[in-house]
Amino acid sequence: MTEATFATHRQAHEQSPDATPFVPVRSPAEFPASPVARVLEQPLLLGLFRPIQAGGWSASTLPRTTDWNFDYNLALVQKAESLGFDLVFALSQWLPKGGYGGVFNGEALDSFMSLAAMTACTERIILVATSHVLYGPWHPLHFAKFCATLDHISKGRWGINVVTGHRAIEHEMFGWHRIEHDRRYELAGEFLDAVQQLWAQPDNFSFAPLLSS
Repeated sequence: MTEATFATHRQAHEQSPDATPFVPVRSPAEFPASPVARVLEQPLLLGLFRPIQAGGWSASTLPRTTDWNFDYNLALVQKAESLGFDLVFALSQWLPKGGYGGVFNGEALDSFMSLAAMTACTERIILVATSHVLYGPWHPLHFAKFCATLDHISKGRWGINVVTGHRAIEHEMFGWHRIEHDRRYELAGEFLDAVQQLWAQPDNFSFAPLLSS
């Protein structure tokens, strides 16, 4: 979302008689004791890309030793933590029955749920999950509360990679045609405006969406 579009959404929101004015949103990096601020002091970050689906990271038919199951992925994350890695990341795909392309056969873990489980099994490494915020119904209240809970459990090590979904078949699985590219990011931006304000506001927050209902 461009700054001009954001300003338009914010202005429209604040013109609503029931809306709460936005407050500034602070980054975890602004808190010196946070895990994010700690790792950003380094010149280089080391991360592990988790193989949470059949086929791992590629559609290659060559033999491989990776596995999509939870125990294997947890062992990888704990090993990465013991070796001093800074973060782990997991993609997210919504596959139809049977998957596609032969290698991606549909056997997979959910990025958000599997990394949520790992918050209680790790101590230092940052955990970054991918979430399609437009595949719903996701409500900003749900998303804000779930992420705040995981931030608490992990003691500040929880992170989210927000995506909107570009494959038509994924959108169709949720009952609609693929949303146009720029429109997807405008909707996601509005969703995250609400989420971040729910975290930042000192009191109850009322949000007037411009694009979504």
